[in-house]
Amino acid sequence: MKVIFVKDVPGSGNAGEVKEVKNGYARNYLLPQNFALLASHDNLQRLSAIKKAGDELRIKEEQDQNELANLLNDMEFELSEKVNSSGKFYGSVNNTMIAEKVETDTERSLDRRLFHIEKTIEEPGIYSVGIKFPRGAECSIKIKVSGVDIQGNLIEAQEITEEPTEDNVEVNNIDSEINETIVNETLDQEDTENTIEDTEIQNTTEINAQESPSTPESEDKDEDNQ
Repeated sequence: MKVIFVKDVPGSGNAGEVKEVKNGYARNYLLPQNFALLASHDNLQRLSAIKKAGDELRIKEEQDQNELANLLNDMEFELSEKVNSSGKFYGSVNNTMIAEKVETDTERSLDRRLFHIEKTIEEPGIYSVGIKFPRGAECSIKIKVSGVDIQGNLIEAQEITEEPTEDNVEVNNIDSEINETIVNETLDQEDTENTIEDTEIQNTTEINAQESPSTPESEDKDEDNQ
């Protein structure tokens, strides 16, 4: 089925484009959602106007998303979840929960797929979550997640910091020792090669000095004397 896109649909088409799509995709999604129109004769006559409207909508969406990104950037949102005896949440905090919290606090509805969680949120803490908008704008928000234990006590969220473990320190020390050994072995090998080369040059010089080949003239003189 041939349709005219009246709005940008990522991966399918942009406003003003005429494309052939599958019948089911057009009937069940594009047409009911007003993302496209049938490419009829009358609609094709309006193609320039549809493309212009799409360009204007694209510019407005970009401006709105930039403004929203600036508004949300570095904002902090608070959540609380129940924790088990080991201090972990029974389930991790996901992007759907974060999107709902942002909508509740800001009255701005955002698709959960725009939220990118850098570190799995499975215990109380303060986490950084990125938001990437379709038109290129980006921002980062903070999610402060407190815990509630089985007695109902609140476990305050703390900034998550990764400290080096003993294993990591030991591995780093081993790596340093290995690198130092490699460097020393390389230097020793270079010194050995230089010593061998100097010895070979000296031996060659001594041999050349001891062997003084006789010239043809001296050989003739020796024969005359005999």
